[in-house]
Amino acid sequence: MDEIKEEEILKEFGKRLKKLRKAKKLSIRNFAYASELSVSYVQKLEEGASNPSFTTLIKILDTLNVEFSEFYSKKSL
Repeated sequence: MDEIKEEEILKEFGKRLKKLRKAKKLSIRNFAYASELSVSYVQKLEEGASNPSFTTLIKILDTLNVEFSEFYSKKSL
């Protein structure tokens, strides 16, 4: 089995976050406010430049109103 690199996981996470945020018609500013995160941190997450904590992940999922399985599903792309 190929080893999945952390960088690849973070880039994919960022792509999924951005796609779902836009699908919910949320600007970065509105999303950051609703999820109690800074705009710059959300930008870093979407760029794959930051690794979210479990607590941050829960805030993101709550704000997007999605379950983890939906967020991580290939169907969500």
